[in-house]
Amino acid sequence: MSNHSRKILFLLIVLFFNLTFSQQEKEIDTTFNADSKTFLFVPLISNSPVMETGFGGLGMYFFKADKLDTISPPSLLSVYAIYTTNKSHVFAPFGRFFWNEDKNRASFGMGNLRINNDFTYDEQGNNLKLVFSEIRNFVTFEYSKKVFGNFYLGLVYLGTKTNYKFDQGTDEQNDFAKDFFEQNGITDNFVSSIGLNISFDNRDYPWYPTKGFSMSIRPKLNAGWLGSDNDYVDTDYKLSYYNSLRKNMILALNISGGFAFGDVPFDGYQNYGIRNSLRGYEAGKYKGKNMIATQAEIRYHFYKKWGAVLFGGTGSVWGNDNNGEEEFERKWLPSAGLGLRYMVSKEKKINIRLDYAVGVDGNQGLYFGVMEAF
Repeated sequence: MSNHSRKILFLLIVLFFNLTFSQQEKEIDTTFNADSKTFLFVPLISNSPVMETGFGGLGMYFFKADKLDTISPPSLLSVYAIYTTNKSHVFAPFGRFFWNEDKNRASFGMGNLRINNDFTYDEQGNNLKLVFSEIRNFVTFEYSKKVFGNFYLGLVYLGTKTNYKFDQGTDEQNDFAKDFFEQNGITDNFVSSIGLNISFDNRDYPWYPTKGFSMSIRPKLNAGWLGSDNDYVDTDYKLSYYNSLRKNMILALNISGGFAFGDVPFDGYQNYGIRNSLRGYEAGKYKGKNMIATQAEIRYHFYKKWGAVLFGGTGSVWGNDNNGEEEFERKWLPSAGLGLRYMVSKEKKINIRLDYAVGVDGNQGLYFGVMEAF
């Protein structure tokens, strides 16, 4: 961690504790209305280690499938679109639905994205620079039904087509990255899988939980008869716990990751830092068949619509089958950071967030997003 990064993190930590303990006696109304229809549009000016500065927006429509259903959380339809200064882009419609007194749940997602990566690795004391682009189209569907208590059993489908391009660097950088991919057997790929979703969820509210536990384990089969270019099995998992420590202060804990075996392609590897598994690292810089990431947050709503978050965690990614093993694998990847929150919808308890996180080897990032990291 650089001296500059240490100074920024120290100042943010001081700010967090000053806001926390100076405002803790104030009575703050944090109730929300889960029944009414709500449309939100959030203009986005984002910044991430991979995509740099981006401009776009997120539209969200919350609604109840059945007005007489007082148990199901509000369903969501959303569209996310962004274009960044390094010419990356993402366009992704998404939906998540709850009905029949939360006995049925379903979701879908699809999208097109281009991520222009510019990674630098330390290889035996020398810098190795990889400049390449991932162009990806994907679609996913999921349906789960409550089987007993708070346990759900569901079916999942995921299809992803990935192409690699080498046209964003200098001629020397493009040729080097292309040769590196060819030497390590990394090629364009299509993965197609079906699987199960075994889950448990007793959180009080899925869009901003203040107490409860959720768990999801998703074993998936990728097979040629489904159209996949490779035959393998992978399993994703995620466990989260929430507890209200005091009025307006929440402890959130999370363990997530996955593992795979068989003829696993490079595109089927776990990506460290993706989906906020740990902030502070370039998503996709470190990847392998297996990954685990643990993180903890203290979330404090300190004044009207404002909140602050202190977070930290660590993890590891491994199992690369010599596809750039020395570059992509890392056994120890801690991170820590601090963030601010602003509630854009009191009715649905939706926050926008600004987080700053630091990791090891100079990795750091500033993140702007909607809703919590987990």
